[in-house]
Amino acid sequence: MKDDQVNNTNEMPEPDNNAPKSGISRRKALKYIGYGTGGILVAGTAGFYGYRKSFQISSAEAAQVRKAKIVVAGGSIGGLTVAARILRAVPGADITIIEPKTIHHYQPGYTLVGAGVYDRNDVIYDQESLFIPGTKWVKDYVEAFEPEKNRVLTRNGEYVTYDYLIVGLGVETNLDSIENLRDALQTDYVGNIYDLESAEKFRKLAHNFEGGKAIFNFPPGYVKCGGAPQKITWLSEDLWRSQGKRDNVDIHFYTDRHTLFPTVPKVDAAVKPLIEARGIHNHYNHVLRAIDTSTRTAIIEQRMEDGSVRELREHYDLLHPMPRFRTPKPLREGPLTREGIGGQLSVDRHTLQQTQYANIFGVGDNAATGAAKTAATIRKQAPVVAGNIIDMVLGYEPSNKYDGTSGCPLLTRYGRCMMFEFDFEGNLINEWLYRPTQETRTWWNFKVHGLKRLYRHVMMNGYV
Repeated sequence: MKDDQVNNTNEMPEPDNNAPKSGISRRKALKYIGYGTGGILVAGTAGFYGYRKSFQISSAEAAQVRKAKIVVAGGSIGGLTVAARILRAVPGADITIIEPKTIHHYQPGYTLVGAGVYDRNDVIYDQESLFIPGTKWVKDYVEAFEPEKNRVLTRNGEYVTYDYLIVGLGVETNLDSIENLRDALQTDYVGNIYDLESAEKFRKLAHNFEGGKAIFNFPPGYVKCGGAPQKITWLSEDLWRSQGKRDNVDIHFYTDRHTLFPTVPKVDAAVKPLIEARGIHNHYNHVLRAIDTSTRTAIIEQRMEDGSVRELREHYDLLHPMPRFRTPKPLREGPLTREGIGGQLSVDRHTLQQTQYANIFGVGDNAATGAAKTAATIRKQAPVVAGNIIDMVLGYEPSNKYDGTSGCPLLTRYGRCMMFEFDFEGNLINEWLYRPTQETRTWWNFKVHGLKRLYRHVMMNGYV
């Protein structure tokens, strides 16, 4: 499979009117990989040079690093990127990854699967092919953390000991957070994009939808790729418009938040009028609590200004339900979390060091940093974790700091995207470069053709 291959011809409709176009030639698309600060720094020569210069350790220090046993809990993008970066800096480093799955999913591509731009072959990789040579692989689930003994227990009863531990287990959808959601997902009217099979199902449901009420929602709590529930809503609206069905569809988006994109106010101020002009009904401070499959009813709670809650019962003809997220059980019920952070790994949000155990670090979605849970976040966190582990091995205090930078390619319609980076406080970064409040084809092409290549060939190869 070619890493930049996309399938956007077989699934997209071709009506007589102006259908949204997402295609672009491979040669043309590649030029967009260099756009943006992230692309320039990690994809081009300057990025490779910067990577090589970022670790200035002597051969004696490298030998010392090789003596340390480093274990990574989780073989998704966070753990793989940190492991690869350390191995690039110190070939022969002792790194073990605990990961049960033999197939790796490019989860940032699920939205494009649901939109008919990618197919499943565009978002799956053989797990073993992603490991840098020299990586050790324990093909098992993490069952429990035992930080007092510097070891991890696997589901098959094996103890994996470590000197330093990186926790990158990610987060998972909690299907029990919406009553009857499991049953609803088995019906012919419900699907969502946070699971590959369900994303494929939703693509067919949306493509074949002839009209009626379509309901989408945004859940409470921390959300993996917080822009995705909005993206699939807006792309679905654009699809139905291109098919000539828009007048037959009543689209409603219910969100727990007080606005569409509160984490980045400037983007929110730009995107709200664009979406409202398209006739999508946005409902704020609403939570999808339950689904009645027998009557196709979404049961929604509305939080009133006085603090009271009002129940709404809305009929649906198509439902895209988003449940809450949670960390895997060994983390949320184990010794590495604390009260008030929803089962996430307790870390210093700048050094990414666990708050109680100095030889443990977190990366990615499972870490309680307050940053967005995206691959763009991991691109910034992975060098910090790798650098700080090397600092610790060499007897220094962690010197690398994560500044909260994350990013989002906000797909507003087929062929158009708002691209932006932002910090902990929601301030935009590099506005002059990204033009973040404008819908552009450039960034759509970058999202579809460029980001997956950076994910696979840059991040997973340790060149960040």
